[in-house]
Amino acid sequence: MNQNQILVIASCAVMCVGVYLFTSIKKPKETDAAAATAKKQGGNPNELDIEEYVAETAAIIQNDTIRKKVEKLISANDYENLVQEFAQQDKPLAVVYYLTKNAEAKNDVTYWVQTGDYCMLLLPTAPDDKARQYLNNTAIKAYKEALALDSTQTENQLRLASAYMEGGQQPMEGVSILLDMVKKDSTNVDALLMLGRFGIVSGQYDKAIARLEKILYLQPQNSEALLLLAEAHNKLGNKEKAVELLERCKKTVTSPELKSEIDKFIQNIK
Repeated sequence: MNQNQILVIASCAVMCVGVYLFTSIKKPKETDAAAATAKKQGGNPNELDIEEYVAETAAIIQNDTIRKKVEKLISANDYENLVQEFAQQDKPLAVVYYLTKNAEAKNDVTYWVQTGDYCMLLLPTAPDDKARQYLNNTAIKAYKEALALDSTQTENQLRLASAYMEGGQQPMEGVSILLDMVKKDSTNVDALLMLGRFGIVSGQYDKAIARLEKILYLQPQNSEALLLLAEAHNKLGNKEKAVELLERCKKTVTSPELKSEIDKFIQNIK
C-alpha cells in the first residue's frame, strides 16, 4: 500500500465526517506569484516581497474602471472590498495580504482565523517555495494572534499545530502543541489524530498505533483512525491486521468511491 495514497484517502474520510473547518471564501482556480518571484530584487532572496507583488498586481489590472476602483480602495484602506476585488481578479496572494490587513485593523478572532484558514487552503497549490513560505508564515501568525485574543479555543490550537506541521519547517512546534493538548485532555480525538498521522509520516509507527488505538477505543467507527492504523500496521508488516482494519473502515463510509479505493488498497496488501 502506498503511504501517500492511504493518507489522501484518510483526508477524504476526514472531510466526509466533518473533522476540519473551512473558510467561506472560495478557493481560486490557481495561485499566481510569478510577477513577484520574477521581479523581486534586494532583500532576502528566499522571501516573497508581498507588498511589491500586490502593487504590481494592482497596476496591471487591464480594465481601467476596475484598476481605478482598486486604487481608490487602496487609498481609503478599504481592506474588505480589496479582498473581494482581488478575489474576483483571481489573485489569491493579494487576497491573503488584504485579509491580513483587515484582521490587523479589526483585531478580532474571527478575522484572524479566516485569514489563517484561507492560507492553509491555498498552501497545497502554492506555485513556488516563496509563495508557500509566505502562506505558511501568515497562517502561523494569524492563528497565534487569534489565540492571543482567546487562548481557550482548542480548535484554533489545532489550527496552529497544523500550520506548523503542514509547513514542514517547524513540525515539532506543532507536535509540542498537540502533546500539551493531549496532556490536558487525553480524550482529545482531533489532537490524537494529528499526532497519529505525524507518527506515520515520520516513521514512528508504534507511537502512531498507540494513539490511533486510543481513538478507536473512544470512537470505534472513526474512519480516519481505521485507515491510518491500517497503514501503520502495514508498514510494520502486519498485513492481516491491516486488511482487517480496512474491512472495518469500509463499513464506516458511505461513499462508493471511497469503498472502491479501500478495496484497491486491500488487494495491494494481499
